[in-house]
Amino acid sequence: MKLGLTIGGPLTSLGELARRAERAGFESVWCAETARTAFVQCAVAAVATSAVKVGTNIALAFPRSPAITAMNARDLAELSGGRFILGLGTQVKRVMERRFSVPFEHPAAKVAEAIDAIHAVLRAFGGEQPRHEGRFYSITMPPFPGAGPPPEPVPIHLAAVNERMAETAGRCADGVLGHPLTSPRYLRDVLRPAVERGAAAAGRSAPDVEVTTSVIVQLSRDRDQARREAAAQIGFYATTRTYRPVLAVHGFEGRVEALRRAFATGDTEAMVRIALPMVDTFAIAGTPDEARERLAGFSGLADRLILGSAWVGPSDERMRENAEMMLESLGPGPGAPLRTPRQ
Repeated sequence: MKLGLTIGGPLTSLGELARRAERAGFESVWCAETARTAFVQCAVAAVATSAVKVGTNIALAFPRSPAITAMNARDLAELSGGRFILGLGTQVKRVMERRFSVPFEHPAAKVAEAIDAIHAVLRAFGGEQPRHEGRFYSITMPPFPGAGPPPEPVPIHLAAVNERMAETAGRCADGVLGHPLTSPRYLRDVLRPAVERGAAAAGRSAPDVEVTTSVIVQLSRDRDQARREAAAQIGFYATTRTYRPVLAVHGFEGRVEALRRAFATGDTEAMVRIALPMVDTFAIAGTPDEARERLAGFSGLADRLILGSAWVGPSDERMRENAEMMLESLGPGPGAPLRTPRQ
């Protein structure tokens, strides 16, 4: 199982963080599209490294046209020497409409078509005439001349939480990116079977679709502090209705409305208290030794784990400390696999 690391923060320090992740033996580094654009962050990481894969987890599919997304992906593939992975996601309705002023319509069907259109544009850089005329997008003009094809094919991974999007990833993407609000049980019982159904429907085999998932990792010598920080992040995620099915699999759906009320009033302490019983299910929180043991629980269920810090609640200093601890204690070392306790 490969280990990736989510990186972020000021662009002026991002390159050094990517280099350190590479030296620590992480297979990949991943940039989210939150406060900063994922593509610019990936460009910084790409030029700072030489071997580690660089991916977006995730870049937003709908605010950009597929042609612009394909151009960004081609450029990052060139910049990285073929190490770039395009991770796409739909986000949720409220964010798309209120933050980005774009319609949120038929997300599974639309993102599947966006992936097809991106592939068409990427092939057009190699000289093929694009002929994508679909329900949501029409692209029939090739890119401007002057940029050749990417040095390697660009893998496209699709973020998925619920079954329908996971099936979509299985049908049309090179991989699936699971959400940080997850567990080995959810991967085994829901995400992987849905990806396999989608792959089978498209005449593909399950190994054709790489299964990657993020996981919340919060480390501290003070175990209680790590758990409370993880609980704040879980509580924040759980206020989003899209993630209710994940909670339901584990019997936690009854906590959603209380979390939403606490979030609406800004009662962070209440959110932490309500979410604490979910920490051992949806996060890895505690000491580095505990984290290594828990990470091994994903072996055989995911092809890649992306380790990420909680970002709701902890101070900048704690986020830096957590990143340092992950680099120092969880990096597998150059070329080393993640080992299970039995090994």
